[in-house]
Amino acid sequence: MTLFAYIDPFTGYLVLQVLAMAFFAVVVFFRKCRDFVLGLFGFKPKKTETLDEESETDTEQEKDS
Repeated sequence: MTLFAYIDPFTGYLVLQVLAMAFFAVVVFFRKCRDFVLGLFGFKPKKTETLDEESETDTEQEKDS
């Protein structure tokens, strides 16, 4: 018995997106868990600078000059 499998481009791209988002969700989940556990022991998680904070510092620098 011969089986022929075909995945059209839309379905293939959708599967690729689902796999990528699942990977990033797992990464964020474990990072949050790590920060929570470290917080229980008194360690502060590293603060990352967001885009909003960057834009605020840029506007403050423009006001100073």
